[in-house]
Amino acid sequence: MRYRLIADGGALLDEGDGSAEMAGGALVVTPERGAVLRVAPGDVVEVQEPQPYVVQLLLADGARLELSRLGVMRTQLLAELSEARVADTEQVLLLDGVGTAEAFPGWVDGTPAELRLYDDALVIVPAAGLAEKLPYPFIQAVTTDSTGYTIGLSVPGRPPIAVGRLARRTSEFLDLLRARTAAAAGRTSHFLAALLPGLGPVALRSVAALLRDGLAAPRDALEAVEPGVFPALLEAACRPERVAGARKLLGLGQVWLGFKQTSSVQRAGSGAGPWRDPARPPVLDHDAHAGSFAPGLPGMFAAGMVSGFGGPFEGPFDTYGPGLAFGLLGLGAMGGGGYENGPHLPRQVFPHQPVTPAHTDYAALTDPADPDDPAVLAFLLCLTPSGRLVYEVLNAPDHATYVFTCRDTDQAAQLNRALDLLGFRVEGISADADSAASQYRKAAQRLPALRVLRERFQGRAIHTEGWEAQLAGLVD
Repeated sequence: MRYRLIADGGALLDEGDGSAEMAGGALVVTPERGAVLRVAPGDVVEVQEPQPYVVQLLLADGARLELSRLGVMRTQLLAELSEARVADTEQVLLLDGVGTAEAFPGWVDGTPAELRLYDDALVIVPAAGLAEKLPYPFIQAVTTDSTGYTIGLSVPGRPPIAVGRLARRTSEFLDLLRARTAAAAGRTSHFLAALLPGLGPVALRSVAALLRDGLAAPRDALEAVEPGVFPALLEAACRPERVAGARKLLGLGQVWLGFKQTSSVQRAGSGAGPWRDPARPPVLDHDAHAGSFAPGLPGMFAAGMVSGFGGPFEGPFDTYGPGLAFGLLGLGAMGGGGYENGPHLPRQVFPHQPVTPAHTDYAALTDPADPDDPAVLAFLLCLTPSGRLVYEVLNAPDHATYVFTCRDTDQAAQLNRALDLLGFRVEGISADADSAASQYRKAAQRLPALRVLRERFQGRAIHTEGWEAQLAGLVD
């Protein structure tokens, strides 16, 4: 293998023969003589092939690394680098979402990219350019062109996004995007229903539309649905030690209330084989050797009766429905633990399958296993007359109050969106991002949302006895 390392300005830094491999989660170039070059996959912002059999990597600091004469290892190296680059980019730039992502290779706005669908957001990692996170509440519309193979995503604040070249997975991606968007909205509705058990379905629908996952709703808009909605939500979501602070914020200015799911409540299925409703035994091939029913027309008729076309054997009879159907069809009387004297003995009349289907654990939204680690973060935003936006978490025990400069409600919405793009992980806002030892340095340089929050950050008020004095010093 031959390599060339070129500086941002075009000067040749080094070249020679050596070896290249993915090792320890990084691309490692080992020259025959000289220092080893280690490239973190997240530092690769673009992969190009300017000439046949030449791979060029554009790095985050502007340098370029050219690799040639890779031979048969070229395809494997590029595949491993691509996979590692997606995962590392998400981690370094704080872009990963909630739950487990389903990955789709495709093209976005004319560039190859990997699209990753999480429980709460779509993350796009292109082969060239900046990665992007789109929380589902920000996707206003999903459309397809006349061919059905190009998908359009309408997102406020940027041109429409064109997703294509998903090939046979186009329908799968579209269906899963819509399903996960709907599921996120459904979880919000279930969560709010648990907090507001006395609210009617129409009013609950209006509240859920205002309180989409991660988006704060104005106090007056919630109270316009019903006057008691805002105080009820605040009381239900607030830890006892946060009540006094929340009341203080209510008197400082315009207030928004929001909720953000921060951990997955989707539970994978378990057991050997796919789950089936035990009330409906599977209808198998009616071949005499492979099926559970007699061959020919009698077997087909029996299968139809048991699988749901048995008229009176549906509904309230549960598993007895198939049993009665077998009896009337001459497959034996129910008794003695089996069916006797029938023309074909069923293999399994009452199938016992110790299988749990994949499901949503709605109870975990309001009753987490660890009360100090809630699945849904509740927060207040308060815009003061002095031009400060206060961000206060209501249900986490160890969380400071963050204060940002903010001119108006438009900037408040911008800061709300920036927090959502970070998954409300605020550690990088106040942490050191200048030194080479900072884990947030790359994100602060390359992630616009974090950069905006850091630029407008004024300070934190720690929840101690002097909290009110600290807050007053930041907002006055």
